[in-house]
Amino acid sequence: MEAMKKRYLNFDDLEQFDQEFFINDSWCNYCDEADLGIIEPKIYILDEKQYLEGNCKVCGKKQTTEIVVTYLND
Repeated sequence: MEAMKKRYLNFDDLEQFDQEFFINDSWCNYCDEADLGIIEPKIYILDEKQYLEGNCKVCGKKQTTEIVVTYLND
């Protein structure tokens, strides 16, 4: 079976609101703290799931988060 490859998307193609949310509302496993923010954001698809990757603004270590989209019913 062939290994799946990351398919990178253009982060700048996201809506401005989504970009700001993803950059500012992140969790760092190393700092063990929320909302520290990330720099150098990248977004990609792997195994039909979407991920955000970037470096923590505080410690600089790489963070990867699965993006889960939920829809609210009216």
